[in-house]
Amino acid sequence: MMTATSMTTSSATPSNTARKNGQRSSWLRGWRFQIMVLTLIALAGVLTYVARTVQYFPVDVAVTREVQSVQNPMIVRFLDAVAWVGFPPQSNVIFGTVILALFLFGHRLSALMTLFAAAGSAGIWFWLSAFVDRPRPSPELVQVAMDLPTGGFPSGHVLNLSAIFGFLMYLTMVKVRNARLRTALVALLALPIVVIGVARIHAGAHWPSDVLGGYLIGGIWLALTIQLYRQSQAWLSRRGQSSSEQSADQSDDRSRVRTDCWPTAAFAADEADGDESDAVTTRLGGQPGARPDSQPGDRPVAASSRNN
Repeated sequence: MMTATSMTTSSATPSNTARKNGQRSSWLRGWRFQIMVLTLIALAGVLTYVARTVQYFPVDVAVTREVQSVQNPMIVRFLDAVAWVGFPPQSNVIFGTVILALFLFGHRLSALMTLFAAAGSAGIWFWLSAFVDRPRPSPELVQVAMDLPTGGFPSGHVLNLSAIFGFLMYLTMVKVRNARLRTALVALLALPIVVIGVARIHAGAHWPSDVLGGYLIGGIWLALTIQLYRQSQAWLSRRGQSSSEQSADQSDDRSRVRTDCWPTAAFAADEADGDESDAVTTRLGGQPGARPDSQPGDRPVAASSRNN
């Protein structure tokens, strides 16, 4: 016959095993994430170094001409519309509205980290474009729709949209419970990330290697934003749990004080009741401590006990 101890042990063993498996899975995911980030950093570093010394690669010209061979009016308008999102001031209005909406709906940490993704990616592009100072595509080689004065590496549109829309995709995946709605929102948010690279090449604003650099660096900043967001969530959770435990301890202390004081208060109330009862007995003509219905010859038990 199975004892209670053996039943408890057998029921606890699967739970411990599941917990250990979960910890091991989390550890493996963490290592994969770090390896991915280190790989992105290495590739971005090599590409950035080469971009400082090489104005363009032969494959850049070939890919750009192939992309620009597509001149369907609807496709061109669609690409221009996606690129329009990344230009200020409309980009500031769009992303500012998203951040404000997240804040007003109570997702304050999400709003703060979206701002972090946007401001950080813009700052990285501003610094790197001046540091690398790579020329943009030349009209002598490919079609150039707009002459821009800033450096071409990395693509600022690709970097910014990868970081911002990528983080919004992450928020959607972890916060939206409805599977169909989650899938639709993720696809909608992924669309500008994918299309913006093609749009910047088609406009002759960047070489494909500039676009690749934008994706790599934007992915690094996105990974850093997600990691910081998760750590901030864990810290706030621990802080909230600590505050809840402290409030519970304070409540227990107050209850303990009331419990400790209860006998003294009850004794004082009994004394007050006894004094009032003696006063009533005296007015009825009896001795203090005697019952109101006692006879003169009866022995006042309570009074005798008080006199002893």
